[in-house]
Amino acid sequence: MKDLPRISALKVMASDCRGFTLVETLVGLVILVTCAGLVSSGLFQVFSFQTSYQDDVVATKDLRHVGSWFAGDALNATAALDGTGEPLACGQAATSASLTWNDTSAVAHTSTYRVSGTSLERDLDGAVSTLARQVVSVGFSLCGKLLTLNLAVEAQLGRTNNMTLQTYLRKLE
Repeated sequence: MKDLPRISALKVMASDCRGFTLVETLVGLVILVTCAGLVSSGLFQVFSFQTSYQDDVVATKDLRHVGSWFAGDALNATAALDGTGEPLACGQAATSASLTWNDTSAVAHTSTYRVSGTSLERDLDGAVSTLARQVVSVGFSLCGKLLTLNLAVEAQLGRTNNMTLQTYLRKLE
């Protein structure tokens, strides 16, 4: 019987607990929604930054890709012509360039670099491949044996990545 006062005290405490009021529930819900909004806003910013960073990486990769193919073709070239078939001029930037050479089997090759829309294409003996997208500007010039390529590619948020590649033509006649 000594436990009887404890049981009655628990009954009194239990009868006073009625749960949460509507105001308390709404305040808790507002706090939960605010926290969820802050977390989702932060995640959106992280993903947005990651997309911007990836676009810059792609633009840089495209520039390196163009530089690699262009330098390889230039090292073999015996002639460098502009889009009209005239030799590239020193100090004047042509918008396209054709490099010609003969391989070790005396087979003639022509590699033409030109902009089509916003893409820079390489046409090697009729096989066309896209080297870079979102091209803003391109210029080719030849001074002596020094062949110069200036290329600008648009990255995310209106930024432009630029590249200037200068290579000597070893076999230029």
